Amino acid sequence: MFMKKFLVTISILGVVFLATQCSKDNTSNTTPTATDSFQVSVVNGYGNGIYKVGDTVHIFSRALASNEVFATWIGNNLPLLNASTEWHTWFIMPAQNVTFTGSTQSVTPYTLQSEKIMGVSRMKPVYSYFPSNQKGVVFLLHGTGGNAANIVNSYEWQLMMRDLINNNFAVIITESEESTAGVDLNGDGQIRWNLLPWDTTTNVDFQNIKIITNTFINRGTLPATEPRYSIGMSNGGNFSTGLSTIYRFKTGVSYCAPSGTTIAAGTITPLQFCMARFDNNPDVGPTGNANALQNNQTLTSRGICSKYFIKERAPLYPERFARDGSISITQSTAIYNEIKAFGFLDARNYFKGYATDLQSAMQNNTSAFPTTNGLTPAQQLFVTQQISLSVSDHQMYSDFNKTTIKFLTTQCQ
Repeated sequence: MFMKKFLVTISILGVVFLATQCSKDNTSNTTPTATDSFQVSVVNGYGNGIYKVGDTVHIFSRALASNEVFATWIGNNLPLLNASTEWHTWFIMPAQNVTFTGSTQSVTPYTLQSEKIMGVSRMKPVYSYFPSNQKGVVFLLHGTGGNAANIVNSYEWQLMMRDLINNNFAVIITESEESTAGVDLNGDGQIRWNLLPWDTTTNVDFQNIKIITNTFINRGTLPATEPRYSIGMSNGGNFSTGLSTIYRFKTGVSYCAPSGTTIAAGTITPLQFCMARFDNNPDVGPTGNANALQNNQTLTSRGICSKYFIKERAPLYPERFARDGSISITQSTAIYNEIKAFGFLDARNYFKGYATDLQSAMQNNTSAFPTTNGLTPAQQLFVTQQISLSVSDHQMYSDFNKTTIKFLTTQCQ
């Protein structure tokens, strides 16, 4: 009898033990595992997706209407952003889900005044706009081979102008003497602004800027004491630093041009350099980027306010080519899919190569790019420009508009 009870007891304990062990195993199997990826949600913009902790994540605002400027990103994680007021910015992915909302601001549309003003020896095309409450005038300067009309018709420059005017800056756009003449006047093989000779009495480009400025002063449109600034791209960037130095402008800004060591060693004008990380222009490239940084450091060491920024490459997104409104979102998505199907995008949707590679592929493989090849020449140019911007090549860009306007307004304060 005792043995029977003992065996029953052992059996019960065994069942309890097995049940306990099964319970432990089940608990272990349902314990959540740590994740290394989190969600990015973008409202009024692009960049949604799942990203790993530590990834570089780019976000972009939706396309802006002609009466809008980008205002700021809104969200609880704004300190993450490299620049919360730029339409395109980036951040390092944290170990949590994040949401950013792009906000825009409506602006009053404006129309540039187009005219011709007599310079030293030629009628110069001049575009201008003067807000009623202007606080300064900014000269916008084209690059090698360009002209005033190129700036007026460039979408990136249009966004810059819109931001400047919204911040109560007047703008004046003209062009180099060589561009107006259509002749390489100094025999250097290029049509562009010339910094030499370094004086205001024999250098026709410096003289023309002075004449145009005095024309507006004499009309009463531009107060003689109003602050003056310049922003230039490429050769226009080099000319911007020289122009702002020789005429003692309040600031000068150079996009994709390093300026020169002579100017950096002698100017008293605050200068900002906005470069492109993968600039493929033979006159700039990695050496030019390094020279710009060195010039920035020279200025800073001399006690002259200077800023240096470099634009990083960014992934493509399907709506990228619809930014200026000339290409629909449906077309843009189709263009993106053609580029991706041909193998131009890596696993993270960064473009492999440069815009010229796409142009060659479109010519040699027309059947692979039916939508892109069906665009007008102007639309195709816009596509290649957006590719250049995404890879951070030699191209005027609007990604640092607010940064530039802050420099004009406050310099290094």
